[in-house]
Amino acid sequence: MNKIVLDKEYYSLENKTLDIEITKRNITLEIQGEVKINDLTTNEDIKLNIILNDNSKLIYNKYNKDLCNEVINIDINNNTYLSFNQSVYNTLEGNYKILANIKGNNNQTYINFYGVSNGNGKIVVDATGSVEKNIINNDMLENIRILALNEEENIIYPNLLVSSDEVSINHNATISGLDDDYLFYLTSKGLSKEEASKLITKGFLMNKLDLSEEEKEDLF
Repeated sequence: MNKIVLDKEYYSLENKTLDIEITKRNITLEIQGEVKINDLTTNEDIKLNIILNDNSKLIYNKYNKDLCNEVINIDINNNTYLSFNQSVYNTLEGNYKILANIKGNNNQTYINFYGVSNGNGKIVVDATGSVEKNIINNDMLENIRILALNEEENIIYPNLLVSSDEVSINHNATISGLDDDYLFYLTSKGLSKEEASKLITKGFLMNKLDLSEEEKEDLF
């Protein structure tokens, strides 16, 4: 699939599967119908605004290295499905802000953020799920995980702002290092510690990205 460079401030996307690279610092994507986006090579700090119109479905796969400041704002209307999957690898300090605003009824929303900090890297994630008043039948999961390969301070701010009692909203937030037992198992199978660490890191980063095995191989 050919990559499309998005260099304007606004795009309306309907029933498409796209590989994209964003070059505009502030961009809005309006989603109609079923859309799948692979955003795997954008490595500029951006503010990305996503609008899910009624009866739309979006799978968004995003992979980044060494971003410093990024803001993702997602407005969710009625009868939608969203799987927003972002993986990041930082050897610099990176600040990530994700806002998912549920404005309508009958939505399924999944926010997956998987980050790896290495070298001098530090990851700060501010993830907010917001549910407006008087809306019903919404399921939402914020799943924020950081794998630290260094001794830097990584931070997760998991926020849920819920103004309706007829919704199911949950979040997971974890920060961890490499599992020593898993490392031992892999090295016992003949891998070096460096090879085992790389394999674990790759599996972690690729875990939630809805990509083919070939696409995953090209990333890390």
